[in-house]
Amino acid sequence: MRVLKLTSTLMLLMLILIGVSSCSNEDENIGNIPSQLIKTWYMGEGTYITFNADGTGVYTETDEISTAKLMRRTGTRTTDTYSFTYSYEESTQTLTIHIDGDVMRWTIVTLTDDTLKIKDEEGELITLKKDATSEPDIDITLLYNTWISETQDIYTFNNDGNGTYKAKEETSANDITYEYDEANKQLTLHRVNGKVVRWTILSLTNDTLKVKDNDGQELTLTVYTNTAWIELLYGKWGFLGKPSIEFTNKEGNRLCTVYEGEETPYTVAFKYDAYNRIYFFENESWSGGFWQVKQVTQDILSIDVFSSDGENLTKESSMTLFRIPEPDELVVGDESLLYGDEWTSFSYDDGSPITLQFRQNFSDVIWTEGGDKMTFNYTYNSDSHELVFTVDGETEAFKIIKLTDHVMYLAIYENGVLADGMEFRKL
Repeated sequence: MRVLKLTSTLMLLMLILIGVSSCSNEDENIGNIPSQLIKTWYMGEGTYITFNADGTGVYTETDEISTAKLMRRTGTRTTDTYSFTYSYEESTQTLTIHIDGDVMRWTIVTLTDDTLKIKDEEGELITLKKDATSEPDIDITLLYNTWISETQDIYTFNNDGNGTYKAKEETSANDITYEYDEANKQLTLHRVNGKVVRWTILSLTNDTLKVKDNDGQELTLTVYTNTAWIELLYGKWGFLGKPSIEFTNKEGNRLCTVYEGEETPYTVAFKYDAYNRIYFFENESWSGGFWQVKQVTQDILSIDVFSSDGENLTKESSMTLFRIPEPDELVVGDESLLYGDEWTSFSYDDGSPITLQFRQNFSDVIWTEGGDKMTFNYTYNSDSHELVFTVDGETEAFKIIKLTDHVMYLAIYENGVLADGMEFRKL
């Protein structure tokens, strides 16, 4: 038998109890029932459960039925009530509920005058409230997330009253604004086409949002996470083995560490949405701008950086970083590793790709950048690992400080100090 859950339990209990007019307690001793338990508890969504001192109880579910005549609406309510019996084991704080020959067991986690928290047989935590006249409080901060509906529409709510909406059939998301009326638990969404949608929030948890729309239809949305890309995000990223940024996830704490030259690295919390956007918590708030992740693989991370002044969104820059291997050993393999597939790097200015391909038989390299293809002569000293490009009498000297079948670091030294360089991968 399935056990009760806050999101689906209520209807399940009703179905189990249909046709049961009375039950007898199968245990002669109902146990030392806590006095705080003896009352009516509100379970949400118009459902109540009452525990009596004699080991009996009543479950009540109320449905509202609305009918529309012309422009006027009237409402009627139907109420279904079912009886059950129960006992209490003090040593394990277990409630055993007997229902028409079936048994359910709840473990009491917290019991006060106002709140009852129980854990069902599947380990799910359910919270009940003493006040049966009103809905439990809505923690609106739980709304700040990305949600997907049963029809595959995706909504993102930021904490500044802005967000996005993407219908299932659309290829991109549109901006929305929203406001929340706490007194009426009403969420109003404004779309770019002028359409206004009003939802009454029925319940809101870390992973489930239940609402009632303008037409009285109930909708269930769940937290949406596109984890395929986020798992690839974690690790160190930079150039030539020097980290620029690092993403970590330690026990659910998502952090981004920024390395700025010789300055001390600093770390901030980050979050992400279903559209591959990364937001940072700085100056005691989530910043208005974000990083748009265009591509993340085992090798590269490509990002567009956007800033916002509250009204306008501006693209500030683009960058492509390389994943720093662990451990990052500076080994230089045989010259033969230079040849074969193309090597790929990216422009510092706009993140556009740069490719080169060594041709051993011609002692030249084909360099492609910004759609232009150029051919350079080169020489390579396998002892000093010096690589020299020559074009139109001009030379550019690099030192290969790492060369594997997959990674190549080309360094430029000035007065014996690493001044610049490029990193290439065989992608």
